This record gives sequence, structure tokens and C-alpha cells, in this order.
Amino acid sequence: MPRENVTVSSGNGGRSQLKSAPGRPRSLEARIQGQYQSLPRSERKIADLILEFPGEIAAYSATELAELAGASKAAVTRLIRRLDYSNFEEARRAARDAQRWGSPVYLLSKEAPNAEFPARIKNHIDQDAQIITRTFEGLDGEILEQVTQALASAKRVWLYGFRNSHYLAGYFRWQLIQVRGEVQLLPNAGETLAEYISDMTRDDLFVVIGFRRRLPEVGKAIRIASKTGIPVLLIADTTAGKTEAKWTIRCEVQGSDLFDRYSAAMSVLHFLSVAVVDECGAKGRARLKRVERLHRDFHEFD
Repeated sequence: MPRENVTVSSGNGGRSQLKSAPGRPRSLEARIQGQYQSLPRSERKIADLILEFPGEIAAYSATELAELAGASKAAVTRLIRRLDYSNFEEARRAARDAQRWGSPVYLLSKEAPNAEFPARIKNHIDQDAQIITRTFEGLDGEILEQVTQALASAKRVWLYGFRNSHYLAGYFRWQLIQVRGEVQLLPNAGETLAEYISDMTRDDLFVVIGFRRRLPEVGKAIRIASKTGIPVLLIADTTAGKTEAKWTIRCEVQGSDLFDRYSAAMSVLHFLSVAVVDECGAKGRARLKRVERLHRDFHEFD
């Protein structure tokens, strides 16, 4: 099977590589906590403000941060140097990196949400609509057709994901098994990936769901599977950069709240599931009817 490295981008996404967590530098708040007991009063006031909302440092200048904390700019400079940053801008970059990485602590905001419940509901719906629109505007129809064909025709489909990505992979599996067999969800409790990759072939499809914050195992799995010739589809957020996956689909996840939003991811998975039904044709419809008859025979639903 010819090797391609095709990216389906949402247009606004970053291009950072999949990184291992152990290689990340110490976070801003971890550095402060390590020095906190020895901080003089002026610097501790600034540290307290940062610890409460560490992501806010990305939005302020050193002067603004000093004013908010009721301290001097010189105290900000001393604290930044004590934390082993070369300057204030380096500390701001560290906070922005943590926001992109998806740490909820760095996405906390000092601004209180609109107290009016109808306005909060509207804002919630608007954010979901925006990230779904941005995601689908960046998708390439030709690549989606290739992915759909692979999902329908692969001998076996293996779905792999951790944390929230595991639940998304589980949802995708339940849709696919309606119209095709041999769809497996990984990892299972107490098992390792090696036993499964050893059974995968070029006729299979390895689907990796890898939304932030990704575990190091995600990048390793993609590299090892690709190296052995197994076609890999990566479905991830826009911070996932170029990998050895044959296809990559990126979905927007970040709104204005501290938790990532998966409405676009679910919509893409739903779109692919419906497309696979069409691609499987009469064979898929026949399987779906058999499944429904068995549901009825087993009296599985009310």
C-alpha cells in the first residue's frame, strides 16, 4: 500500500509535534511552589496572584501584573529571575504553552461568567457552533473519502485512545459495529499494546484518537504501527503536529471555558460513521438488519 502523509487541517491549528510529557519543562506554578516558602512578602503577593490564575500571566505585562498584585515591577522582575526564567516574556510563553497543551488550571479566568443563565446557555451553544464550523471548514472532501473507504474496507479496525479520547473511541466503535464487524477498542484493562500491534497487518486500519493532553504512548504507537506498514488514522485537536500517520484529522476543542469542548470531535465521528454506512452499501445494511433482529429476539431494549 503506498505511503502518504496527508493532513486534514482545520486551518487555525498549531503545528507542534506530539510531545512526551516527561520532556516538558517544569510548569510556572510548580516553580513557584518550589520557592514559595522562601519568597519575600512583595514577591509572594505576585506569586499568590499567579497561583490563583496562572494562565492570566499570558495576558498581562509585567507592569500590569505588578499593579494587580499591589506590588512593584521590580518585585515581578526579581520573582521571574528567582523562578529561573531569563525574562518576563519567557514566563508568559510558558503560560501560553500550558494553555495550548490544555491544562485546565491555565485556562481559569479571573473574569466571572455572565450571571444570566439564558446568556450563558446562548454562549455555550455559540461556542459549540463555532468550533464545529471551523473544524468542518478545514476538512478536505477527497481525504475524507479515502478515510471512509479505509474504515469500510479494512479487514479489522483497531481504535486506540486514552482519557477522554478513550470514550470518543468507544463511541466511534459502537457506530461502526452496526454495519461492519472486527472493530476493536484499545487499550483494555491490564493489557499492553504490543500484543495487539503484533497481530495487525497492512490490511487493517489503526485509528488513534489523540486529543490533548496526549500521553507519550500515543506518539509511540503511531510511530511503531507506521513503521510496520499498518495504515494509521490520527484524529486529534489542532495542537497535534505532523506525525507518521497516513491521515490526520484535526478538530477544534478550545472555547472560552477551562474544559475542552468535544462537540466538533463527536460531529466528525458521527459524519464518518454515516459515511461508512453508505460506503458499506447492501452488505452493511444487511448486517444492521441482523443486529436489529437480534436486539428484538433478546428483548434487549424497552
